[in-house]
Amino acid sequence: MRDALFLNVENEGRRDRRISKILNVQKPYVLIPLITLISLILMMAGLIFFNYSAVSEAYWYIFPVIIGFIFTFAIYYNTGERQVLTYAGTILLFYSLLIFIGAMPGFYIAKLLPQTINSFEQTLLSVREGQKTVLGMASVIFLNNIRIDAMSFIPLIGPFILSMSMVDTASLLWGLSFTEMYSGYHLWFLGPVSVVLAPDTFTELSSYIIAMIGGLYLFKAANSIPQIRNQYIIKSLEYLAASIVLLYGSAVLESFLIIKYGL
Repeated sequence: MRDALFLNVENEGRRDRRISKILNVQKPYVLIPLITLISLILMMAGLIFFNYSAVSEAYWYIFPVIIGFIFTFAIYYNTGERQVLTYAGTILLFYSLLIFIGAMPGFYIAKLLPQTINSFEQTLLSVREGQKTVLGMASVIFLNNIRIDAMSFIPLIGPFILSMSMVDTASLLWGLSFTEMYSGYHLWFLGPVSVVLAPDTFTELSSYIIAMIGGLYLFKAANSIPQIRNQYIIKSLEYLAASIVLLYGSAVLESFLIIKYGL
């Protein structure tokens, strides 16, 4: 009986280690290929629905939802103190979404949902043309992004919303580029490339990740003994404050680059 119990515990430990190796944002070298493969499978499956507009429009939402669930599990499956690894793994994943993973759902919506791409383009133009000063544009960008930052701070829900937002952004950027490619514009790929290389992309993504890590500490506070609960709460609020300051600085930097250099 004791040996059987020991074997069960050992098998459970091995299974947990396998799951942790695959679904752990601190080990993105496994998580990123997994999400890439899932995105490719989803896109290939979605092409079947090209001739069924009602299905294809609803199908688009499957992309961010599935990746959102995977990312949330990858964050909360291992909530150790290695927050530097959590930050590094998450920002690497988000850049991967911007660089190539987002191209797959982007291709899908460029083919099936051109009205979504058009709405996204009009939103970008309204921000760029509606404000003529750095601080004015920064206020608009900051007020739009602060919602994502605040929601990223919510335990459990935050990573899901943040991941969905990242998938949407990456997909729309690529969708806009593919639309330009279909129109014959030979530099169609410059959109995603310029976003990836822009310094404000790094600061904006960092602010979201910092807020999310603050939410992790808030989650720990809710599940910790009273003696250390206040320490976790204070630390979570410090992360949230730092993310808001960084987010506003990122909005100012983005506005400066747009107005000064047209980026």
